[in-house]
Amino acid sequence: MHRHYFFIAIINLLLLTACQSNELSPEEIALQDAADERVSSLLFEQNLDNHASYNVHKDGSVIIRFDRNVSSESYTDIVQKLRAAPEINSVYAEQGGQQVCPLNSIRK
Repeated sequence: MHRHYFFIAIINLLLLTACQSNELSPEEIALQDAADERVSSLLFEQNLDNHASYNVHKDGSVIIRFDRNVSSESYTDIVQKLRAAPEINSVYAEQGGQQVCPLNSIRK
């Protein structure tokens, strides 16, 4: 019976340790927040906030997926503006499971 509790304690310790390694530093949080604000603002301004989903990583890079009904002109314009934004490190864009606007060089 004691082995069972010991095993459970070890598993819980491992899970807690794994969760702690995913914490963001204050700098990463600020970078992620700035990039998120830029993406959401731009999508809203272009009336595409309901036609795209995105994920901002802790380094400020963005993965954005456009609905199939978004024109190539619209998503190209958005991606170019995002790549020019100083808050964003890089942009990977796709539509319908296919990459659009191939990735430019990543700014450091």
